[in-house]
Amino acid sequence: MISILKTYRKSDELTYQYVPFTVREDIERIVVTYSYLRHRLTPRVGGQQSEEVNIIDLGLLDEHGELCGWSGSQLLSIHVGESSSSPGYRRAPIKSGTWHLILGIYKVQSEVDVSITIKVVEKQRRWLKGDLHLHTVNSDGIYTTAEVIQLARSTGLDFIALTDHNNTEQNKEIGNPDGITVIPGIEYTNYKGHANFFFSDDGIFTVNPLSNTDEEFSHFVTCAQARGAVMSLNHPFDTCCPWLLGFGQPCELVEVWNGFPKPSDRAAITWWHEQLSSGRKIVAVGGSDTHRIEQGRSWGNPTTHVYARSSGRLDILEALVEGRVSISATADGAALDLRIGSAGLGETARYQEDLAGTIIINGARRDDIVVLYSDEGEEQRFTVEFDGTVHLGFPVKERRFYRAELFRVTLGMTLLNALTNPVYLSRAVDSRSMKVVGNDMESGVPLLPESKE
Repeated sequence: MISILKTYRKSDELTYQYVPFTVREDIERIVVTYSYLRHRLTPRVGGQQSEEVNIIDLGLLDEHGELCGWSGSQLLSIHVGESSSSPGYRRAPIKSGTWHLILGIYKVQSEVDVSITIKVVEKQRRWLKGDLHLHTVNSDGIYTTAEVIQLARSTGLDFIALTDHNNTEQNKEIGNPDGITVIPGIEYTNYKGHANFFFSDDGIFTVNPLSNTDEEFSHFVTCAQARGAVMSLNHPFDTCCPWLLGFGQPCELVEVWNGFPKPSDRAAITWWHEQLSSGRKIVAVGGSDTHRIEQGRSWGNPTTHVYARSSGRLDILEALVEGRVSISATADGAALDLRIGSAGLGETARYQEDLAGTIIINGARRDDIVVLYSDEGEEQRFTVEFDGTVHLGFPVKERRFYRAELFRVTLGMTLLNALTNPVYLSRAVDSRSMKVVGNDMESGVPLLPESKE
């Protein structure tokens, strides 16, 4: 936190004063507050009269010296960041460099002290809750973009994706909502399958999504991913609109849970597990696919949880691609996590004989069933003995990965209630033949052991 005291005199009136400050890497947002004597109370017959004696305006320049925003004298506190900014200020990622406050010295009676506080909030990983599949009136939903944003925020979601069919008009209407991150998207909608594309920029994408051939579809995918889009196969085994365009597409994500749990979701989970077991890393996500309120389908049913460095679009998408993801039935229901040694979801732990793992359940209920899976199938089954936060330990064997699912009796049925993406395992090898850098390995040795099939 930076505290600055500036004094301005009558001679400074009608000038702009610049106050520099340094911004480091990995900053999520900047918060500026300032105060000064604006009004003076003057005794009058019958009471006091307020007299405006000083007016100091406020603005902000980014690291390039470009205007980031201007609020005049209307706001005494402003913030800027990628996920949201104060009215009148540009929403954008915070870049390192020298930034400047602009103080507009509009009116000074004689002399005025201006107290300034600048707070730079560093990025820090935390769990965020979102819905990656939502529709508006711009395709076949019944709610406006603003209504979807408000309803999702009131549900307790931290982020959403707008994914209207073959359309990005909804992304023009995002605006600058406070308290929720809105990821621009499009649901590629073909008679042979649906796929979501998520963007970190404005999401206005005009490449023709309609395709009659594999070549036309591939062109769309290439253009979208060249733009930085992240691709997700949607409800691939749905009976109404299954994915028929081939499973070799270069997608980072697969929607294994769409709305209320159903057999087609189970089929998607089975396919996803097979891909993991074969050595293909693809991340499982969920989405409500809400067009309107229906039984078993509304905002955050299911909820995708991401362990992201910030609430910015880029960091949320990065966490998704990295597999730092779990899924729960609702935004306020049980949340599932898994750790092996110090490695979390999407990360890789080096296998050793004494390695242990832990399943963490927040919001557990007595008699919940937790199933631990690996590339060799079901490894262990637990019955939860009490409500609340529960830790379940397990010994780690030499496997490709571990992941977990939680089942709960709901409406008289035992249904999927939460699942995790995998924690991966590396083969135990001689340290002389390999160098480990973070979670990646630099050597000719495969990252994962060969399949035992």
